[in-house]
Amino acid sequence: MNPESIANAIAAVVTSLGTLVGFASRRRRWRSEIRDNLSLVEEINNNTLLKEHTPAVAWLTGKIAVDVARLSGQPLGTPKKPIPWSNVFFSSIFGIGFGYWAYALNRNEFVWYSAFPGAVAILMLISLLGSFVNREIPPGSESGLPDGAHPVRTGDASEEISRSVALQALGEGDRYADDGQVGVAYRFITRMKAGQFNEAAQLADANWVLCRIQAWLWNNRDQFGGDVDRLSALANEMLQVRGDHSLWVEFTSSEVSSFVEAWQRLDPETLGGASRRRKVARDYELVVLAPVGDSGGYYVNSATIVPGALTFLMRRHGGRWVLASHLTAAPPAPGFPPAWWVVGDPSVEELEE
Repeated sequence: MNPESIANAIAAVVTSLGTLVGFASRRRRWRSEIRDNLSLVEEINNNTLLKEHTPAVAWLTGKIAVDVARLSGQPLGTPKKPIPWSNVFFSSIFGIGFGYWAYALNRNEFVWYSAFPGAVAILMLISLLGSFVNREIPPGSESGLPDGAHPVRTGDASEEISRSVALQALGEGDRYADDGQVGVAYRFITRMKAGQFNEAAQLADANWVLCRIQAWLWNNRDQFGGDVDRLSALANEMLQVRGDHSLWVEFTSSEVSSFVEAWQRLDPETLGGASRRRKVARDYELVVLAPVGDSGGYYVNSATIVPGALTFLMRRHGGRWVLASHLTAAPPAPGFPPAWWVVGDPSVEELEE
């Protein structure tokens, strides 16, 4: 047989096998599966029964998101501590050195004192191994959770991605968007903590701003007088003019100081929004933000006292969500002083019977 023909035949077989392996590779299978699943999502959307009565779209879109993350090389595992390369270097140097010393001592015959450099070499090997294993960072200590709470994080990043996409597909994730109920409450806290009262006020109902102005004027009535009609006219003028009013800077400075002092220990980065919707009236919902630390969130199976939780009343007004109250489940009532529906309000306590 012609050697050239044999070589060509072998090359053809190898090429075919390479092509087959290439098509069967994990990355190609992921791409193919993603394409198929995207087409399947469109078909499910056209099926009224599956779309409206089952979470099939949520499940499938979650899987697509995980596959795309893996295909693009995004890390999905539990976060790990960085490898201590200095420890790796010194452990390797000492391990090799003491290991060679033990070998040199036993080159001709075994001597008992070679056990000492050998033991050091073994310890260096163990230290070297420890630099590469057990580096996973725990999702958070459960001791910081309220009694009866259970951490929701599983450590499986793919489940976290699937859950997030599923919430969006089912419509629940809208509450956590920037313009959703939870998102607006969170942005309000963040801006107020940063001393940006005007920006925070843009996220609040005009009634809330009016009541804040009335409360400030009432608490400074030694400066502005106690005439309720005059105070009411001044409050309405400040509400309408806002930044262009001569008293606005003084008012906002006082407000920023009060909120920063009240929330000085509050870290917005550690807050999580309660997932259950709490409707209290038409276009009114309660949002609960609670500190979750680095636990990634938690869930409760029964009534649980959540330390440090903040309750915000949100109102849907003009097609968007705004803050209606930062204290209670009812919007404040304008007046002098305004009613915040808080037991023990000093302004109310001082009123004559």
